[in-house]
Amino acid sequence: MNTRIAITFACLAFTGVAMADTVEARYTGIAGGSDSARLRVEGGTYRAGQMMHQFTDGYRAGESFGSFCIDFSESARTRDTTYQIIEIADAPMPGAPYGQAISDKINAVVANAAALGWIDGQLQADDEQQDHYAKMGAIQAAIWEAFGSEIRIESRRTDNDLESYYNQLMNSHSFNSSLRIQGLKAMVSEGQQDMLYVVPLPPAAFAGLGMLGGLGGVRIMRRRK
Repeated sequence: MNTRIAITFACLAFTGVAMADTVEARYTGIAGGSDSARLRVEGGTYRAGQMMHQFTDGYRAGESFGSFCIDFSESARTRDTTYQIIEIADAPMPGAPYGQAISDKINAVVANAAALGWIDGQLQADDEQQDHYAKMGAIQAAIWEAFGSEIRIESRRTDNDLESYYNQLMNSHSFNSSLRIQGLKAMVSEGQQDMLYVVPLPPAAFAGLGMLGGLGGVRIMRRRK
């Protein structure tokens, strides 16, 4: 088999196993609690920031992780939940699917936040960074705006720091709408707010690709003798 074709098949196979069907997790609260940023959205004032969860099953059970809300129709409840991992374009659940255009907008927001160093490629953040809660609030505000919520950044009920970082994140001169976070999906469950989730490529996949590439290289070298 041609080496390049073999590597392509391997990539597709590894991509398939990287995609988890479900995640067992429990919402534990918004990062910072009462210290999280406030944002005026339509007729209400909300806490905006990273939504913290804890895995409740599997090899990562007990590990905490942060995410961002992509669903305004339901509330986040502190209970053990089985989330389905689906494409953002197919979220929310229940509700009319966002579609690819909105999915791309949401992905661009978090990718630009990562480019600024506020979060990493897994959506996780250093809570010791300057103005951590305001930055997370700004990301959440931009995500809500991306799927159609009427955020009111200049309202007196919106924290000034959140407004400042939102303007930095969404600056028309620096925002790159083509940036993407690889593996960004939605974790959804009826009766719970839907969240963002990154499905990582397993480390073993990279090792396998490296081995396959190496074997292919050996074969090519032998043919040239």
